[in-house]
Amino acid sequence: MSKLPVPRWLHRHSAVLILSGVVAVSGGMTNTWLSRLELRFAGVVQETRGVRPVPDRLKIVAIDEFSLQQAANADLSSDPLLQSLSQWPWPRRIHAMVLERLIEAGATAVGFDLLFESSSIHGNEDDAAFAEALQRHREQVVLGVQVLNSRGPVAGMSLLDVTPTLRPTDKPIDRGLLNGEPDSDGVIRRRPGQISQPIREQLGSAIPDGLAVALLRKQSESADLSIHRRDLLDPYGPPGTIPTLSIWELIEPNAYAAIKKSGLLRNALVLVGPTAAVLQDLHPAVFSGAQGMPGVELHATELANRLDSRSLHWIPTPRAWNVVMALLVMVAGVSVARLERPLSRLGLLLGSSGLLVAGSAGLIVWSGVLLPVLGLAGSLAITGIVTSADATVRLQWQRRRLRRTLGRYLSPAVAAEIANQPEEADGLLGGQMMDVVILMSDIRGFTGFTKEMTEQGKVKELVTRLNQYFSEVVNAVHFEQGTVDKFIGDAVLAVFGAPLKQNRSANVRAAVRTAIALQRQLMELNRGWEEQGQRPWQQVIVLSHGWVLSGNIGCASRMDYTVIGDAVNTASRLETIAKQTGQSIVMSAAVAEQIEGDIPLHNIGTFTIRGQGEQQVFALRTDTDADDRPDTLQ
Repeated sequence: MSKLPVPRWLHRHSAVLILSGVVAVSGGMTNTWLSRLELRFAGVVQETRGVRPVPDRLKIVAIDEFSLQQAANADLSSDPLLQSLSQWPWPRRIHAMVLERLIEAGATAVGFDLLFESSSIHGNEDDAAFAEALQRHREQVVLGVQVLNSRGPVAGMSLLDVTPTLRPTDKPIDRGLLNGEPDSDGVIRRRPGQISQPIREQLGSAIPDGLAVALLRKQSESADLSIHRRDLLDPYGPPGTIPTLSIWELIEPNAYAAIKKSGLLRNALVLVGPTAAVLQDLHPAVFSGAQGMPGVELHATELANRLDSRSLHWIPTPRAWNVVMALLVMVAGVSVARLERPLSRLGLLLGSSGLLVAGSAGLIVWSGVLLPVLGLAGSLAITGIVTSADATVRLQWQRRRLRRTLGRYLSPAVAAEIANQPEEADGLLGGQMMDVVILMSDIRGFTGFTKEMTEQGKVKELVTRLNQYFSEVVNAVHFEQGTVDKFIGDAVLAVFGAPLKQNRSANVRAAVRTAIALQRQLMELNRGWEEQGQRPWQQVIVLSHGWVLSGNIGCASRMDYTVIGDAVNTASRLETIAKQTGQSIVMSAAVAEQIEGDIPLHNIGTFTIRGQGEQQVFALRTDTDADDRPDTLQ
């Protein structure tokens, strides 16, 4: 059963088609991984962008390390209230005082990122003092609540609500949910307030809005109160970027007086919450680094985003996105296939990938939109790597094949030079007029010698000697960067100046050096043959110069590189003249004119060359035993 032929285009794009299939399969299995990568990329872009301006109204009052240190030393104070701050949790009368002073200093709304789920450990009077302050400013305050998600035999969710001692049923205090929703890698990127809706669907209407949304509902001006699951926080900077006051500055009378006088809190939205590490409210977040981002700052970031009508709107990886990536791989791979150079393919696709990533980063920074482009950018980059690798393999294979082909008649150096630029090989070998020197070598009396060896039954020895001679000729021609055009019986036709161009003088010097070298090599061969009792050979070498047509000539099934022109015909006529005159190295006048130095030339006369009229012909006299002769041609 015969195999069906593989279409040429399928074979050419096989690497891209295989990669497209791999992307389609693997992309469908790594959707979650891609989404996580996009979120991390967004975080890197936001951190690279740096710090952004925060709305002026927003302030944080932090229960920080400084406040805890000051409170630890407060037992030395004469104020009984301050003396009670030596351990956490602080008396709620302190929170009442802070609330009173914030409102007195001009704050329009105050949110507590603290839980008051049980009665005060400092007694009922402590709760009563705080409850009185809350009722007095109930239109301006929001208390935090939290939903616990327990595990184990009694797993479930429960609401840690404000203790009834602080929130009488007839005059309830507004509450705000403090929960955040970390992603699968533990990083909080989503607006904390967005988790209230899914929790409310499970636990009912008792679940309040997030702290930031609840606080904004206290304000008369319009603000972004929308809840979209795909809206992420757009942070303003590392911890401490949002203007922060230490709570101790509100507790200590002199510091509070200075703050009140400065007007710093006038018309402010204030969040009160812990930032000290010991209070364990630090979370992994964008910009958080190793120390973590305080929960109160996450709520403040959501509040600031809503005031700015700003968020990072995330469009996650849709279904069947792997198919889109696979199609992109196919289209991109096929499109760049017309580029032969691997680096061109790699540069184009890596550049396109980089532009996608840069464009996505720009959208994050300036438009607050996170698009699922990393999968596309990665697909382009991988396609660039694969197609450039495929092009490299094909190019190397093409070079090796071209080198093998050219090595039959070109010197290794010339063959390698052409093979290393295969895109120019068609121009070099496809057909062009070249100014060259033709060298033809021939063995005198070879016909008779062949007949004699045949009659003696020494055909094998004849072929061996001929191959030895041809090897020396080819080596000598290739040494001077010439091209062996063809073998014609016992003759060899070589060209200097094609397919790689050289100036006329260089071609002549190379051809003359080759002729002298061949004389020497034949002497060495003859010496060996005579020692074996064989008859020596004599050779004729002719040199002619002129323009020829060079290129691959033949038909589709058989083609050879060769040269055609008057210079070739002249060489053939000179060979006859050389044999008639008994000269070993004969050249045309055009070649002789280019020879410089002390190379001895002999004008052997004027001869009629068919198709070219009368020409002077010269012979090169060499003493092949003289070592200094070729040096004059360097």
